[in-house]
Amino acid sequence: MPPRVSSYARPTVYVVRPVDNLAHARNLMLKKRVSRLIVVNDEEKPIGVLTITDLYNAVLGTHYNRPINKILVEEVMSRNPITIEPTKSIKTAAQIMLKYNIGGLPVVDSEGRLTGIITRTDLARAFAERFDGKYLVRDLMRPAYAKVEPGHSIYYVARIIEMDPSGKVVVIDEDEKPIGIITKRDLAFASIPLEQRVSRGKDRYVKRKITHLYSEKIVPARYYLVPVASDIMTPDPITTTDNVDAAEAAGLMVREEIGSLPVVDENGVLQGLLTKREILYAIARS
Repeated sequence: MPPRVSSYARPTVYVVRPVDNLAHARNLMLKKRVSRLIVVNDEEKPIGVLTITDLYNAVLGTHYNRPINKILVEEVMSRNPITIEPTKSIKTAAQIMLKYNIGGLPVVDSEGRLTGIITRTDLARAFAERFDGKYLVRDLMRPAYAKVEPGHSIYYVARIIEMDPSGKVVVIDEDEKPIGIITKRDLAFASIPLEQRVSRGKDRYVKRKITHLYSEKIVPARYYLVPVASDIMTPDPITTTDNVDAAEAAGLMVREEIGSLPVVDENGVLQGLLTKREILYAIARS
């Protein structure tokens, strides 16, 4: 019998209410290190989902001109969430996630009340435990992947990341070796490290003397710096090679709490990318 959702779903679910604001939701995501929150009503039934993507779209898109403490969850959440029962198989869960391009499913009882959640991470754990020896990394990895250079602006990164099905970008050096990973989470929660802020000035600007256009006097001016890929990337990504057992690679992603593995050759040159999305495809067709 194929494994059931109940075997891998987690009973601990972090929830918010429709009238909570995005500042509260963002802080909860950061504190609990989760990528989605379930929005529930007074009967503890799921009525929406708030994900990193929703937060990202709100901050950089539709609500970019409003402070997040004045944006309500109900304004940006994904409504009418797709749910799953604990008796369904993990294969069904993987198929649903791929069909609707979502990363997690609220698990509900027969009355529609929230009892848990199953995510891509949980399915990757199932794959690591039950698919040993069935696939190599080369069988599942994507040879086509989104990549940027460390000096690309975060605006360019945001544009590229939107075109990637897994919402991830690999940062490469001039030798095509991976030096970092950027996800939508990095963009949504972007902050420049303190030592970089100090070196660039408190407000990320540099001071220079310029000649005033009309008076021709020498006056001070501030040049504000645009954050670039190297500012927000997760550096020194864990990598794998294409001859590794895919179940072992999935287990590595789960243990290290990462969503992707750059696949490199013997010289460390990037050859492909393995993400949890590819793991889901393997489960869905099993």
